[in-house]
Amino acid sequence: MEAQKEQKEKRSQEDEKNPGTILSSFEIENIIRGLQKTRSFVTVGVNDGWKMGSMILEVDGKNRQFLYDAGQKDQVETLLSSPRIFFHSTLRGAGVRFSVRSVAAITFEGHPALRSPMPEALDYLQRREHFRVPIKRSFQATVKVPESEPMALDLTDISISGVGLSSLKIQPSMLPLESVVDASLDFAELGRFEITLKIRTHRKVEMRGRSTHFYGCAFCNVPYPIEGRVQQLLFTLDQQNREDSRGRLR
Repeated sequence: MEAQKEQKEKRSQEDEKNPGTILSSFEIENIIRGLQKTRSFVTVGVNDGWKMGSMILEVDGKNRQFLYDAGQKDQVETLLSSPRIFFHSTLRGAGVRFSVRSVAAITFEGHPALRSPMPEALDYLQRREHFRVPIKRSFQATVKVPESEPMALDLTDISISGVGLSSLKIQPSMLPLESVVDASLDFAELGRFEITLKIRTHRKVEMRGRSTHFYGCAFCNVPYPIEGRVQQLLFTLDQQNREDSRGRLR
């Protein structure tokens, strides 16, 4: 029992250090492919603090590896002799960090390049003020208010720290500011989240004789594993929104 307790505490500490860690190979590939498509600047470094600038050149999903720009000869030799290589970049306002254990020097389109296997884990750290994803599909939240029937509202947007809700029927008197409520956020095939919300803001929008109430809600005491799932959900929703936008432009 004592050993299990120590293991649980250790996992909790690791989660606290890395609240946005993604383990899904599909999501990891998508994020690194995103760095390639946006031609994002990537910092490549080793344990002693040495760093160089690079860019992702190609992502080979079939063989689970990616190619990136090589630096000078002495820089390449430093990477080849290092037991672990660290990467840091930014994708659409979110920090991206990961590491790999091996690197190989190759030639890509006639120029020196480097190749590494896909990482087993990746930190995707988003900030609320920079990254809020609009929800364009029909997803609902069921809010459970004490001594009242559960109330259904539409999900309008989401960030790592909260969600936006809207309703034609739910008045502010039914969902007072600063109240804390339990909620079930249903994202269909993308997952369901049982979470506690604090109602922070309310605004009413009048349009064509109808009033829509919008509520800004903050997540309360989110467990780190759930926060990691929210990170993955944000990335997936953002990817879907971008794909839908590209489809409309064709």
